[in-house]
Amino acid sequence: MAALAARLPLRKQLALPKPPPHPDQPRPLAQPGRPAMTTHHPIKPAWTCGGCAGEWPCQTRRRELRADYDRAPVSLALYLAAQLVDAAQDLAHVPAGHLHHRFLGWTR
Repeated sequence: MAALAARLPLRKQLALPKPPPHPDQPRPLAQPGRPAMTTHHPIKPAWTCGGCAGEWPCQTRRRELRADYDRAPVSLALYLAAQLVDAAQDLAHVPAGHLHHRFLGWTR
């Protein structure tokens, strides 16, 4: 047991540096010059924006999402598709084409 304890400090010194994030992963929200949290989240079941009361995703949230997923457009599309499925259940009275354009059409 003593031999193991004696090796721990040395092992700590030899720790490898943390690898950088994969380039296809979205960047975290907290970045220099950007707030760590956004207020532009959906208010369900109406799917309005909690920050500006417009239709979610509002223009501000779209800009934030584009920045967050700038190297991962497929991940952005998958995230928004999942949101579209949730919204379609709550907004059954809204035409499917409008919901598609609102949630996914702007990503192209």
